[in-house]
Amino acid sequence: MPGPEQGIYYEQRRASVNDVPGLPATLPITATDERQVAQYTMFELLQNLMQVLLFFLIFSSLIGRFEIRQSSMEPNFHEGQRVMVSQVGSFWLHHFAHSAEASGGNEQELLGLERGQVVVFFDNAELTGDALIKRLIGVPGDTIEIRDGEVRVNGDPLTEPYVNGAFTQCSAYCGPLTLGPDEFFFMGDNRGVSRDSRAFGTIPADQIVGRVIVRFWPLEEVALYL
Repeated sequence: MPGPEQGIYYEQRRASVNDVPGLPATLPITATDERQVAQYTMFELLQNLMQVLLFFLIFSSLIGRFEIRQSSMEPNFHEGQRVMVSQVGSFWLHHFAHSAEASGGNEQELLGLERGQVVVFFDNAELTGDALIKRLIGVPGDTIEIRDGEVRVNGDPLTEPYVNGAFTQCSAYCGPLTLGPDEFFFMGDNRGVSRDSRAFGTIPADQIVGRVIVRFWPLEEVALYL
């Protein structure tokens, strides 16, 4: 009677078996071989799952998804729309450049922000409550002034096609205001209703989440922002 290791086996042919005299036509695969194959298959499956999990964690750290719950960016962004935000710069700033010496004081370059981009940030140092979505108006070193319904950056009128000719009113932080090395000035496109840097002042770099790169919902309004 065959032993436990010789019970059920499969027959596996080798391509060269007929060319070698004295070799058997079939090679048995024992139960031990089957267990080894199963263990290897399970190992490969776990390895693939770990790779997928690692990719998901990295993607979640670098790309954020936000639902717009404000009307301050109309008519360009509406409540209920969903966007993806690049968090690469803020991730680097928060984890690898905690001090001014480490970052070289160049937070704007680390965050990769430019005037005119749409940015998500928090208006408080605790990073609590809903994040805000606004237009970046001033970067470190800029002098901002809002006067007679017009926005001026470094003394020159700012061209703003996204406000559709609307006047910009201001009663608090109207300038002239020169931004420090880690300060940013934001305003909503819907100037009449937006609560922004005109009300709460400049935003430091460590309160910035990142810039909007994709509007992915609703599907008929998908847009890419480079």
